[in-house]
Amino acid sequence: MTKTHNWIGDIITGLIWIVVGILLDFAIQVAGMYSARSMASLLHVSPNSAGPIMTMVLFLAVFTTIAVLVVGYGVRQRSPKLGLHKFNAHKANWIWRGYLMIIGAGILTVFLQYIFAGGFQTATNQQALEKMASTGGTNLVFVILLAVVVAPLVEELIFRGIVLNYFFKDGPWWLNVVISGVLFGYFHVFQDFQIFALIQYSLMGIALAVVYKKTKQIQYSMMTHMLNNAIASLSLISMAFH
Repeated sequence: MTKTHNWIGDIITGLIWIVVGILLDFAIQVAGMYSARSMASLLHVSPNSAGPIMTMVLFLAVFTTIAVLVVGYGVRQRSPKLGLHKFNAHKANWIWRGYLMIIGAGILTVFLQYIFAGGFQTATNQQALEKMASTGGTNLVFVILLAVVVAPLVEELIFRGIVLNYFFKDGPWWLNVVISGVLFGYFHVFQDFQIFALIQYSLMGIALAVVYKKTKQIQYSMMTHMLNNAIASLSLISMAFH
């Protein structure tokens, strides 16, 4: 009875932390977008000038730090050793392995789309980022920072740190890995559900969960996430300058 109570309690607590993390992630995005616009209006300058951009960067840094500290606290309740650890070359190999798994997930998803949908369709989430980044200036800086810095830090704490430590931590090795992946996938498609986008993001989440499980240090799944998003962001930068 006690064990049943414990895992149910852990899941409820974990769900609360996930909601807290997602709300903080939303707050980061709102703060970043509106701080630049507000500063531009206050100074009567273009949103793409230095003042609004620096204001946006400052707000993103402050709100991201708050989110990392708050969600990180939640993770530490089940994983006290959470934090930056000395770089380990053997564990770092999982960054590349994780990235290759993510590439494989993308290829598999494209293959499935051509078989069952007759062609490739970009996820709505990705389309929105591309549209915003293509305008350049403040929007491009915002999208790049969001993709390469904010998302890897905050999303890894939520979907790897919280999920893998609160959801069936003592259960089968694969169970919370799959849960982590599916929740991560749904987080990226819930505003406009697309089955193939869900599959791709879920597989990406599973790959990142495997990296965390294998290394037992969240910094490596964060770095894998950063690597993937940084390489993907090169196309966004290219769009902005064409």
